[in-house]
Amino acid sequence: MGLAIIGYDASRGQLRDTYDKMRERPLPPVYRPSHGGAPGIITAHSLDPALIPRVFTTSSTLNGAGPLSWPERELINATTSRLNQCFY
Repeated sequence: MGLAIIGYDASRGQLRDTYDKMRERPLPPVYRPSHGGAPGIITAHSLDPALIPRVFTTSSTLNGAGPLSWPERELINATTSRLNQCFY
């Protein structure tokens, strides 16, 4: 049994508002799902909508500045997740 998530189409209230705010964030096209909903990394947090802005504000702050390109930062994030045995 996998993690229960609430996708964009099934979302309501605070979760829908949070998804809409997250969809407005600047992202490379590769992170924009073809289905138009929120990216999977965001929907994975759907059971706690109040946590989503905190998590992604922090990650944006940590990953948003500096000399590394977005792909380089993503490689570091994926490697760190793998080393921590977390499915990125």
